[in-house]
Amino acid sequence: MTKAYSAYAKLIDKLCKVIDFVCSFLMLAMVVVVFYQVVMRQIFQNPPAWSEEVSLIMKCWFVYLGIALGIKEDLHIGITMLVSRLPKKLMYAVEIFVSLLILGLSGLFFHYGTALATFVRANSLPATGISVSAFYFPVAASGILMVLIMLLKLAGQIANRKEIIANDH
Repeated sequence: MTKAYSAYAKLIDKLCKVIDFVCSFLMLAMVVVVFYQVVMRQIFQNPPAWSEEVSLIMKCWFVYLGIALGIKEDLHIGITMLVSRLPKKLMYAVEIFVSLLILGLSGLFFHYGTALATFVRANSLPATGISVSAFYFPVAASGILMVLIMLLKLAGQIANRKEIIANDH
């Protein structure tokens, strides 16, 4: 592996650790907000108007950032039982094809997330006044993170191709 690849891999690892921390914080904050909402509704019969909107925004960010982390850890759906029976060269080609598909999907996340966030930016949520784009920015953020992660994965797959194909018996 080259120095550039290693440096990029370290950067992605650090970025994913930050995203993991952000996701943990979002989950904790979401639990606190929903707990507060339930207590205020059930005990005091006075639920805050803002709590549902804020918890939904946090959920959107949590889910879409979590998708990017899932891509990093290869937690996406795969048909390994079928692919593992293929010859190494064909298995390598399938892995590259799948990575390119995920890269394309990531680009679509970024493109359409940005387009939607831009389109609705003038609209605001009724209780908080937060822009409706807060629901769509996480799609774009997740898309760009997934693109960065998939570029690293593809570079690693291409760099290791000689090892993979050489081990084909």
